[in-house]
Amino acid sequence: MLSDSDSAKIDIPTIDGPRVRLNCIYKESESPAFFLVFPPKRLPDDIDMNKSCPVSINNGDKALTLSAEIVEIKGDRTMELVARKKLSPESLREFFRVDTRVPVHARFHPPSLNDQRRRWSLDGWTLNLSGSGALTVLPEEPKTRNKIELFIHVDAKSPIECLAHIVTIKHIRRAVYQVSFHFDDISQKDKDSIISFCLKEQRNQLRNQIQTVDDQ
Repeated sequence: MLSDSDSAKIDIPTIDGPRVRLNCIYKESESPAFFLVFPPKRLPDDIDMNKSCPVSINNGDKALTLSAEIVEIKGDRTMELVARKKLSPESLREFFRVDTRVPVHARFHPPSLNDQRRRWSLDGWTLNLSGSGALTVLPEEPKTRNKIELFIHVDAKSPIECLAHIVTIKHIRRAVYQVSFHFDDISQKDKDSIISFCLKEQRNQLRNQIQTVDDQ
């Protein structure tokens, strides 16, 4: 049974960018509706109201994870949602994203001789990674947006290969472009490898945080 003011976490979908993960507080309403309350001025301006989002609500030593739809944004702190279904661990992993820096190679080769678009390739690194996409840093703006081959080096073995399209491009400064990719064609084996890597990275980061606290 959930309790009013339980801590919660949500991955908020945005219109032109990656999901934004925020901590918040759960507030009861008439089931299956509920409210989430956020710190001031933390909600993104471009929330995609048409996409569902995972919400994890902590109750004691357990967590309930739901797929919910956003009903209304009230002010800059409160969101009303409706729970649609409980998420399985397998479904939840699709949304799981971890901050990590690993090498990435992106390239585009025209699919046919009649295609007038030029081939290009860029080397960079990831800022975060999930089973469905990656936020990367590249030295130039990619010349095309679709059917891009990505090679992600999560370990010393052969890189993970997939086809992806670009969701957003943000020019940070000279020779630094923040590029968000969504995976369109990736084998289940490679997706599982990315998810396993992300979970391992999360455990390492949590362990380092605990050690830092203990050393203080």
